[in-house]
Amino acid sequence: MSESETSTSGERALCPKCGHKRTIGVPACPRCGLRFALWRPSKANLRAIMTPAGEDLWKKVETNWQDKSLHDEFVKFCLQSNQLPSAGRCYRDRLDRFPGDATASKMQAEILAKATLGMIVQKRQAASAPFTRSKWFWVIILVAIAAALGAAFLWGPGVTRPLRPSPATDVPIPFSR
Repeated sequence: MSESETSTSGERALCPKCGHKRTIGVPACPRCGLRFALWRPSKANLRAIMTPAGEDLWKKVETNWQDKSLHDEFVKFCLQSNQLPSAGRCYRDRLDRFPGDATASKMQAEILAKATLGMIVQKRQAASAPFTRSKWFWVIILVAIAAALGAAFLWGPGVTRPLRPSPATDVPIPFSR
């Protein structure tokens, strides 16, 4: 049996992308839409794997579930270490075990909002052209070139200057005795 087929053994009973329970004979995951026939483990998103520090924080969150500050600390850590997908997965797994958990729903929505905001900010930063591609950059460059050329013509070596009269060389210099 290949890895893309559905089976009931251990790891293969879960969706490899989102961890949702798989049903025999269903070609795609009902939660994330992954088509099992097209799944290749080599294409897996490695960012969805939580670091040991993140795992430790998540364990603290689960042991003190009602402590909002621990949830905030966990989400902040995941945001700073680029692990928001993993954090979302932790809360989604919690919702699978406890479907009516308001805290897990709220935190999952918060993570989604942070991830969406991050994507919007990245898109805006990519959309704004650097200053060197703006028209004002080129206006400043052209004005600077024109000023340099003007200065070169006014004070450059090609300008003839009036000659100062040189002192007479045939006049004897008096010696003092």
